[in-house]
Amino acid sequence: MEFEFDNFNPQKNSPQILSNSENFNKTFKKYSGVKKPVIEYAADNPESFPANIHDICNYLARFGMANYQIQPVMRLDGRLDYEKLSQAVRLTIDAEPVFGCRFVESNIPYWKRIDNIDEIQLCALEKVENADEAIKSFLESPLDIDRDPMVKLKLIRSGSYDTICLKINHICCDGAGTKEYIQLLSEFYNALEQKNNVLSITPRIAGRKDQDKLVEALGIKDPKSEWKPLQDAPRTVWPFPWKPVLKNDSRYAMCRMPQSQLDVMSRYGKARGATINDLILTAYYRAMFNFSHPLYGIPMDISTTVDLRRYLPDNKTEAIRNFSGGFITRIERIKHEPFAETLSRVVKATSKAKKQNPGLQNAIGGEIVQNMDFLSLFNYFKIQAKTTELIRHFPFFPCNAGSSGLSNLGIISKSLIKFGNNTVTDAYIVPPAISSPGFLLLAGTYNGVLTFSTSYYKGSILRKDIEKLLDMVKTELMEGCV
Repeated sequence: MEFEFDNFNPQKNSPQILSNSENFNKTFKKYSGVKKPVIEYAADNPESFPANIHDICNYLARFGMANYQIQPVMRLDGRLDYEKLSQAVRLTIDAEPVFGCRFVESNIPYWKRIDNIDEIQLCALEKVENADEAIKSFLESPLDIDRDPMVKLKLIRSGSYDTICLKINHICCDGAGTKEYIQLLSEFYNALEQKNNVLSITPRIAGRKDQDKLVEALGIKDPKSEWKPLQDAPRTVWPFPWKPVLKNDSRYAMCRMPQSQLDVMSRYGKARGATINDLILTAYYRAMFNFSHPLYGIPMDISTTVDLRRYLPDNKTEAIRNFSGGFITRIERIKHEPFAETLSRVVKATSKAKKQNPGLQNAIGGEIVQNMDFLSLFNYFKIQAKTTELIRHFPFFPCNAGSSGLSNLGIISKSLIKFGNNTVTDAYIVPPAISSPGFLLLAGTYNGVLTFSTSYYKGSILRKDIEKLLDMVKTELMEGCV
């Protein structure tokens, strides 16, 4: 089936998008002054503890937006001890209790320990002949975000080599937290490999301190007075071929840069005052311009994820958790513009965003969400998702426009990850599948290899279109950074 763009005009759609943003922000303001009762939780009790504002926002965003599973894949140069790996996974849940919990819907939502956690298989071993097919099957299998634990692992064994595949629930953990979890798993496995080693584990639970540290570090006295709800509100959407589907079977696609290309990009960027993220964003814009053909002269939105840990004194949170925000850049399409000139405009846009504390508005907005009546908000999001899903199946709904996002996780690990005597030789992370008309591009680097990945829903977006777009991003970087 072919998709048409003829009836789409991003300029005409902009007022409607802004209107929707303003209406939603009015709802925020309506509840921003509501004070909910405070429930005290024992700080050292890993059985039950409050959900933070980022968890709450991600839980609400699950409705009609994404499958919310982050999936790291790590290939090793040998075989692991499966029993020790299983023990290591179990120990991560003792150290970071949120991974052994379920989100409880309540006016003050909280995390509660899964009752039968020791009876649940957190780690599984699969022996196969074709590792690639097994990895694909794992990545395309669903995670039950209501019944499954927050983390699941499968060790895929093919010949004399193992591959670790993980599913982590985005409701409790973001991309940076996922990288932390990988390191924690490695540390516990390595500790178990050492004979006569006694492990002392103190549970780490995320509370308000991270949020308070962020506000203090930025010198903000009254967070609500700093809230500018329309600063990072979307204004335009991209012409993009998609159609609504009833089933949510996720698929993924990847594109990998040659190992030497990262050094080439680094030298090219430094010579022009640009970061690796600026280069990736530039290539993404140019690929979207060539793929979607938006109107000339209309600044087009791409949202970029920001790790809010950057504002903390030691760049670390109290525990593994969600602690991310984002900002929007707006770049217009210019005919026959070379890569270097597009990069110059992107650097100007990102530099401006950096001066405004990117991601701060998300953090402040989260404070307002925390003061809202959760169950009412829960029902609002649920009904809205069902209504949107119904409308999407009407013939007049414009199924040819979408939003675009970029999440650059940077380097997955600064040094090669070790599991005992075995080394992770290759690693990448697959992001959640975003419901159309959304599209998320994830970038991550390990062992000098930059990988682009995305997830989508089968039947909603054609695979050939996804692969074409990823190839365009790669080509822009290969041909532009010379």
